[in-house]
Amino acid sequence: MKLLNANRVSFFIILFLSCIGGVFAQSTAGKVNYNTVYRFPFSIGAEYQIVSPISMLGTDYKGDFSQVDFSVVGRVPLPSIPQLQPQARIGIFMNQAQYSAADPDLDNFDYTRLFFTAGLAYQHKLSKQAELGADVELGIGYSVFPNLDQVSGEAHGAADLQVSAGGTAAFNPSYNISLQLRPSIRYNRSFSPLKRFNGFIFGIGIRADYRFGIDPDDPAADIRSIEFKDIRISDMFAAMQSYYVDHPVGEVVLTNTEKYPLTNLKVTFDQAGFMDVATPTADVPDIGPGESITVPLYAVFNKEIFSMSGVTPLTGKVSVEYTLRSRTVSQSGPISYDLYDKNSLTWDDDRKVAAFMTVGDSALANYTGYLKQTCKDISNPGYSEAVQTAMQIYYGLTEIGCIYQRDPTLSFEDAQGNDLVIDSVNLPRDTLKKLSGDCDDLTVLFNSLLESSGIETAFVTVPGHIYSMFSTGLPAKDYRLINPDKSMTINLDGTLWVPVEITFIGEDDFQTAWRSGSEEFARFIDEDDALGLYYTREAQKIYRPVGFEESDLGLQYGDRTKVVQDFRSGLEKVKNSVLDDFELTARENGNKGSWNEYGIVSARFESYDRAETAFNNALAKDRNYISAKINLANIYYLREEYQNALRLFHDAEKRFEESGRTDSSAYSRLLLNISKTYYEVENYDLADYYSEKLKNINPALADKYSYLADTRGARAAEMKGSGEIMFIEE
Repeated sequence: MKLLNANRVSFFIILFLSCIGGVFAQSTAGKVNYNTVYRFPFSIGAEYQIVSPISMLGTDYKGDFSQVDFSVVGRVPLPSIPQLQPQARIGIFMNQAQYSAADPDLDNFDYTRLFFTAGLAYQHKLSKQAELGADVELGIGYSVFPNLDQVSGEAHGAADLQVSAGGTAAFNPSYNISLQLRPSIRYNRSFSPLKRFNGFIFGIGIRADYRFGIDPDDPAADIRSIEFKDIRISDMFAAMQSYYVDHPVGEVVLTNTEKYPLTNLKVTFDQAGFMDVATPTADVPDIGPGESITVPLYAVFNKEIFSMSGVTPLTGKVSVEYTLRSRTVSQSGPISYDLYDKNSLTWDDDRKVAAFMTVGDSALANYTGYLKQTCKDISNPGYSEAVQTAMQIYYGLTEIGCIYQRDPTLSFEDAQGNDLVIDSVNLPRDTLKKLSGDCDDLTVLFNSLLESSGIETAFVTVPGHIYSMFSTGLPAKDYRLINPDKSMTINLDGTLWVPVEITFIGEDDFQTAWRSGSEEFARFIDEDDALGLYYTREAQKIYRPVGFEESDLGLQYGDRTKVVQDFRSGLEKVKNSVLDDFELTARENGNKGSWNEYGIVSARFESYDRAETAFNNALAKDRNYISAKINLANIYYLREEYQNALRLFHDAEKRFEESGRTDSSAYSRLLLNISKTYYEVENYDLADYYSEKLKNINPALADKYSYLADTRGARAAEMKGSGEIMFIEE
């Protein structure tokens, strides 16, 4: 082979520089980083090169030689920077003289050279199939000249130093196979006196590499990066669907089996048919090689979960999407469990029963609306509206035949506190259809009906039993206005609550159920962990009501007359018990203030005869007792005995003015009552006069009843009898 001329050298230098320049070309933003995606653990390849000295760089072989080498190359990419690949090469170089008549002894310089080099390569992937790169190597060699005689007559051998640099243009027909065109420049320097072959050599060769590892595009590669361990999931209940949104239903341990980190992990749980989309359960920034993490699983079910009945065995799917070497991949694993219908639950948390209280059911609102309308003419505006509504519901359910019936298969006592026992609780609409239920069914129904009327409820659990409680909205100090027996009401944070043993329905009256509930509460209040008290609205923040399909229940509301009769009887009992207690207190105390208080309560309960007697007894104690005089006038006003009312009102007015107490709140109320009385008798001028007097000392109160200043009486029909008459307390 002849020495390379300048043009050929220039050509190869340009080619080499092009290869070097390609190494630094970067992919456009947003594209796949092929270097990371298609990295490999190590490779081994075979390279064949044809080489020739470069004359313009001072190399002179002094003859024409044929030169080739064959080498084996191994590379190991760095895990963190796969473009950098330390490499080692072992090869054989053969130099053979071409016959020349001018120099017949040239073949004395034939030699075979063994060499070993090590270095670093930089290989950049433009795509999965295309690469450009460069490498540098440093090593040693040993050349054997079999035709050169030494003094000893043995074959001559010489060691040398080799430095080389090369470029690579590669085509990869597959992940594991790479075919490369490799130009290179090397420099050899002998350590022996034989310097003939020192200098620069240019070579161009071809190489085939086998790269170990699995192609990331191979489906088999996706299941090797993450190992699913300890997939655990609890049996689930349709009624708890809202709870599963924020509370784990299970967990899975994810282990990275790669030698590289996994990043941007997104874990989801999916259940075909019962989820609109897979539920995101966790976002994990990264998992290091060989590391494991425990991930909680959540579930967001759709409304189909409420359509199934009984127990349905299901197999869901836990999926993980993550980034491996800049490539987004995903894996999934199966997970099996049982799904119970919307009537099932376990009593490991008593608050769960709140999920069955479907306050938004229009059928319940319609029923309570019917009961209120039925009883409106006999409802007492002075007594607790909440207690009256509870009584109406109690007697309404009694009339349609709703009764307590112990669960024949599993009692609440057997299920309570045992998370291994599956209990069944009916939705309120289902209990209304069946007209029977055990203690949990009836508590759920009663609370739901009360809540649909805007009354706040709670439920109480004691060993083997559950019952209802509701708020009266009254402050604890006013317990006598509910029931004179203080133990009949429960003081919760300063508000009076009423417990009801709802299982008495159909057997005893409301007062008996009320007393039984209060006695039950008192029995367990001092026993540690025996009594559980849960507010419905608080519990439903965790266990939201189950979904249901609205439909006409076909409910027969029963005999209106019987409901009215029972309600009237029950209301009279509680009303009389309250009034009797206030009367007894007044008689025992014997003072005018107690009689005045008794009269005010009687008037509030529309017991005007009792009120008149009470105020007269107060005035008998003190004929100048202004509060009782005004209040007695109020009774005349309520009976529409307006002239008697005005006589007493004006007498009280005179006494206020004589005593100089015209700046008191009682005087403001008196002026208002006088103005209202004149308005009722259609003396609008005097009504306006007293309204103006009121405005001068209490503008806010006057503005509240501004219609009284209507001197023409244009609003008389509209406002006739409107507004409360104001009683004067002690």
